[in-house]
Amino acid sequence: MPINNDILGIYKAVYVRTSAGGTGRSYIIDTATRQISMEASPKVMMTGSPKTRIMDIGGVSETVSISAPILVGGGSQADGRALANQKIAEIIDTSSAPTLPVLKTASFSITEAGATVSMTLESDGDTGVGTSSFWVTQSNTPHPSLDLSPSPVWNAGATRVARFYDFRVKIGNRQYFVQEASVDVNVETSKTYFINPYAFYNANNSYGTPIVASGGGGTALQSALYGSGTGISIRYGSPFPHIGINGITVSGKGKGAVVIGSNYADENIAGITTQAPGRTVLSSSEATTFALEVAADPTYTSSTGTGWTNLLYSGIGLSKSIINATNFQVSTGILTVDFDFMCYVG
Repeated sequence: MPINNDILGIYKAVYVRTSAGGTGRSYIIDTATRQISMEASPKVMMTGSPKTRIMDIGGVSETVSISAPILVGGGSQADGRALANQKIAEIIDTSSAPTLPVLKTASFSITEAGATVSMTLESDGDTGVGTSSFWVTQSNTPHPSLDLSPSPVWNAGATRVARFYDFRVKIGNRQYFVQEASVDVNVETSKTYFINPYAFYNANNSYGTPIVASGGGGTALQSALYGSGTGISIRYGSPFPHIGINGITVSGKGKGAVVIGSNYADENIAGITTQAPGRTVLSSSEATTFALEVAADPTYTSSTGTGWTNLLYSGIGLSKSIINATNFQVSTGILTVDFDFMCYVG
């Protein structure tokens, strides 16, 4: 049998639509899955026959799941952290409306073996040309951030996978002998469907040019939240939902070695943050109770000074946290404590 590289994923480039990338931007990923489903069910009615001839067909939903590495070097500009933080920024920044797909969950995981980001994105299910939020193209050239030629198009460079020595952490009073840490960003969304407006005068033009009053939908509806410069997008006559963002939460967990009797890694150092009457107690009395940072080469980032930069998008302040659960494990091996924490999102 001849070799057929067309069917191999290694010769593909994955694109995700973002506000930064315009029509779309390619990212370096490990795996990706897109699931599209439509509400549909057969209806059994009194039709004179047991044969089902009627269907009830409703709205469409789309979920994109991506697992991607955290990288050091040129590839860090298009790794999992770059994509997740871009999508977080679109939610937080009110200067423009978020671009589909919208982030639902992002889990940043750091262990001895490496660092990864697993995320779930939500979109409306529209896979049309120019409107799809996720797509794959044929490719036989490396990602531009990995270009090692003398005159790369991007600010490219040699790249490696980020490891445990590329990060620093502080969770409450615990910052020594931390073995694992993960941070989960969760976004609450809601879906809404609307009846077609009266301007939708041509039912056969539901997927036409998106201009208000043309019958195909529009992007010229002014938004009081994002300003008249960027309108509300709507596609008339379609089963695609409007997706709204209700809230964003940040939590996580970690594992650390325990040094009994010490003032820096005792089991009680990761104790739960019990509250006191009349005041809010944080996981430590210091100005910063939570920090998770990655060493960033200023060549490829905007970081300055020490080169350390927030693992998460800097637009959400996460310096305050509480520890809400612990699990102290005693054995003949290393004494460890698992702890869960929650952050105040500033």
